[in-house]
Order: sequence, then structure tokens, then C-alpha cells
Amino acid sequence: MYDKKAIYPYLKREIFPQFAPPPYGRIEMKRLSGERQVYLFRERTKKLKVVGKFFESGSVHAEEAWRWAEKEYSNLQQVREQFGMNNGTYRVVAPLGKNKDLSALLVTELAPGKALDHYVTTAIYDEHQSQRLFDKLTYLAQFFVKLHRSSETDKQVSPELAQGYLGKLLHSLSKGPLTASQRHGIETYAARWWDTNDVFADREVTVHGDATPTNFFFQHQEVIAIDLDKTKRADRCWDLGFIAAELKHHFTWRTGDSLAAEPFIGHFLWVYAVTYGDEQFFYTITRKIPLYMALGLLRIARNIWLDEPYRSNLITEAYKCLKYGL
Repeated sequence: MYDKKAIYPYLKREIFPQFAPPPYGRIEMKRLSGERQVYLFRERTKKLKVVGKFFESGSVHAEEAWRWAEKEYSNLQQVREQFGMNNGTYRVVAPLGKNKDLSALLVTELAPGKALDHYVTTAIYDEHQSQRLFDKLTYLAQFFVKLHRSSETDKQVSPELAQGYLGKLLHSLSKGPLTASQRHGIETYAARWWDTNDVFADREVTVHGDATPTNFFFQHQEVIAIDLDKTKRADRCWDLGFIAAELKHHFTWRTGDSLAAEPFIGHFLWVYAVTYGDEQFFYTITRKIPLYMALGLLRIARNIWLDEPYRSNLITEAYKCLKYGL
């Protein structure tokens, strides 16, 4: 699908001159993701590195892929320029170029440092590394405060977005580990959330939209975000709840202890609340967190590379969040 004879001249013509003048040496192409078509392009002579994401695939036709590429390019520009996250401690990677004819290619800068996933994994297997994870979660919480505070609107949060997303998740999971009785139970308890209006007494913000441990990189105290193709206006807990769900999943999956992540989740939410406003804000956001954790857990349960019993366990945990969280 990817013609190196076309890609490499594009990089030399449009991308590399943004860093250094020609001539350029040999270019290497290395895949970074097993799930998506994301590659590292490395120019050997001047040590230039950029990331390329191809949106077009066998399941995504050309026009739709190009819409996704343009959307992420626009999202990166907006967050960097309108919300002041183009440099400094909290930022998102710079979009460097896009090309429709190269399988809807989007090129960005390479995020420096290591991903949150690295610090989660090391903390799980070495308890002496726990403080490093607490520190990184502090910086991540402050990153979200910067993003959410800079983009806060006057529009009231609505449950409709979460309600629609839950429907999509349940439809997808019904083809796999989700039983009819589980679906009925989840829909029953979710309905109580939709009818409790004061839970959503908050203002819409711009959310990252795909808050996973592989999408946030740390260089000392700096946080750099990637993959903004799902950025949108939503409840701030869309990001916070998904991070909480990811932490719960990673600790449960690797240790078998469903409560092992609780200290880290609590710390992350507390730092966010205190940094954003005051201690009372902690109770405002934690009231909604079980709903968005449930969405996050169900989203993770869609991953077919996880074994069936564990996916069912994630569904059960999501059910508990909805049943007992309100």
C-alpha cells in the first residue's frame, strides 16, 4: 500500500526542510504500532525523525481516510494555537504535513521521552518505581487541567454523547463476550445515570478523546500528547475516566488484583481537582467518574487480543461501576 518511492521524495521535499536544509541521506521506515499504520521515518545523515500515520486501509476508503487525516491535522493546530499548547511544559506534537495521495498520510513531530505505558508497567513489576508513576500522573493531571481550562465553554454538559457511545460499545461487544443479560443489566443501570441531571452539572471542554497510556509521553516534567484524531467537545471526565479505566485494566490484567490501581487513580483525580479548582471539585468529578470508567472498561473489552474470560471480567467491572457508582 505504501510506495516508498513516493513517500521519501515527499518527506525530502515538504517535511525535512522544516528541520534542516538538504541534501538528505538514507531514510529508514519502522512500524511503531501493531494495530495501526503508524511509522517512524528516520533520516540517517542529519538524524531527522518524524512520525507518519496512514489513515487509508483495506477497511477505510480513501475519502473517509482523508477526512480523518484532515481532522487530526486541524485538531493538532487548534489545540496548539488556540489553547497555547504548542510549547512549554504541556503540549501536543506539531503537525508537519498531510498528503491525500499517499494513503491519507499525516506527518507529525516525534514525541520525546517515554510513554505513560512504560511507567505503568515498571510500577506494576517493581514497587520501588511506584513513586515515579505517581509523579507522572501528577504531570498528566496538570496537562489535562491546562487543556480543559483553556477550552472550557459556557455550554452545559449533556449525557447524550456518553449515551450514544455506550450504545456503540454494547453493539460491538454483543458480537463477542457480552451476553444478553449483561447488556440488559448495563442498559438498566445506565438509564439511572441519564436521568440524574445534576451529575452532569458542568461545562463542556475540549477533550483529548483517546486517553490511553500510549498517547502521552514524558520528558522529565513535560507532557507531550499524540493522536488527537478523536478530540471533541465533551465532559472533562471523558478523559479522566478513560485514564482511570486504563490504570485499572493494566494493574488488573498484570496482577490479578482489581484494586491495585486505586491509589494511583485517586492520586490522579485529586491532583486534577486541586490544580483545577479546590478540594470540593474533587467530589464533583468523582461523582461522574464511575460512568466514564464503565465506558473506558467496555472500550478496552472490545480488544480481541485479550482472552475471553478477561474481557468478560472487564464487562462485569463496568456493570459494577454503573450499578454502584451512582
